[in-house]
Amino acid sequence: MNKWIKPKPIALISVFVMLFVLIGGALVTKTGSGLGCGRSWPLCEGQLVPKNITPELLIEFSHRLVTGVAIIFVGLLSIIAWRQYQHVRETKFLVVMTIVFFILQSLLGAGAVLFEQTSLIKALHFGISLVSFASVFLLALIIFNFDDKFHTKQLTIPKKLRIQFYGIFTYTLIVVYSGALVRHKEASLACIDWPFCFNNEPFNFSSLGLEQWIQMTHRFFASLLLIWVIGLLIYIWKNYRDHTFIKNGWLLASILIVLQVVLGGLVIITLKNTTIALMHALFISLFFALLSYFMILCNRSAKKD
Repeated sequence: MNKWIKPKPIALISVFVMLFVLIGGALVTKTGSGLGCGRSWPLCEGQLVPKNITPELLIEFSHRLVTGVAIIFVGLLSIIAWRQYQHVRETKFLVVMTIVFFILQSLLGAGAVLFEQTSLIKALHFGISLVSFASVFLLALIIFNFDDKFHTKQLTIPKKLRIQFYGIFTYTLIVVYSGALVRHKEASLACIDWPFCFNNEPFNFSSLGLEQWIQMTHRFFASLLLIWVIGLLIYIWKNYRDHTFIKNGWLLASILIVLQVVLGGLVIITLKNTTIALMHALFISLFFALLSYFMILCNRSAKKD
């Protein structure tokens, strides 16, 4: 590898670029800019440099440019990790995950432009992008030698706790999918109140339409996730006080999920304020990345049993 290509800067840039790709995709959906370049991909309106500039075209075209930059840096990151960090058990698996899910992410993005897709298919895009981002994030942790700095190689997570982490990881993907479905079904403002659809009639379920049911199902799923995460935090602080990383790491996860739920409410209250909506996407991305690292630790602990 060229001496000018340093692993740590490449890893750091890759994480931020992938985060921009993730948030940029959310912005495309939020602003309805998916067809800003028409039914043309990878060119915009069949041109390398489009002439008739609209806000939707600018958003979609910028998202594609950032994705192009991500291809370069994620490619470099994968090569560096494969060549120089094979001594870490998870490296090869994460490189494969990064490449496969980045390709899937790109194909789904292109497919949404070239072909008419159902909301159920479109909602997969954000979840796959989330896994792609998490894989890059984990590779960056390996390159920054996170395990040694925080002494997590010697960490053993008890089986009872591992089951909880596995469950939350799986359930988070369900919550993420339901949230993406809300956006793609244009159900974000189907319910005008929060936390109930109509606060003056909180249990009048018979009057709810399809979009309102989708919105309220997502809220219900998210509230269960919040209760589960906070409940596990209390359990950890009571029973695993000596496990510093688990205790502090899950405290950070709990803060992220609380902020995520609060921002979800603010999306409704502010009538889909763009900044708040993007922060909503940001915090679930950070939560999922941290949760993915806990999956690595759980897998290592399981192999010690």
